[in-house]
Amino acid sequence: MKKIVRVPVLNSEYLVIFTYGTYEEVRKVLKKYHYPMEDIKSDHFNGRGVCFHMDGVFPVIAMPDIPRTAEQIGTLAHEAVHAVDDIWKKIGENTSGEAYAHSVGAVVREILSQLGE
Repeated sequence: MKKIVRVPVLNSEYLVIFTYGTYEEVRKVLKKYHYPMEDIKSDHFNGRGVCFHMDGVFPVIAMPDIPRTAEQIGTLAHEAVHAVDDIWKKIGENTSGEAYAHSVGAVVREILSQLGE
């Protein structure tokens, strides 16, 4: 299995999960985090990146590879917005303002720093 990065947002109760790899590898990670496999189709994984999210589970950002180029890092930032948005909606908070923006930045920063090791 490829590396999984777990990023706490606000506290350890709310995590954003990041993984990378093939569709089959991503499915294994989604299964580990209790996503219903019948809802995960290959067309969800568009070759750039995707954020899976639903009630009762952590948001999972999946990309085909470690983000290194400006385009890939832009995709990571885009998907991080979806992940943090999911958490903010789950806790009933407004998805604007400094705390929200800092959380998105923290997700991107932590993923890139852990993958750079």
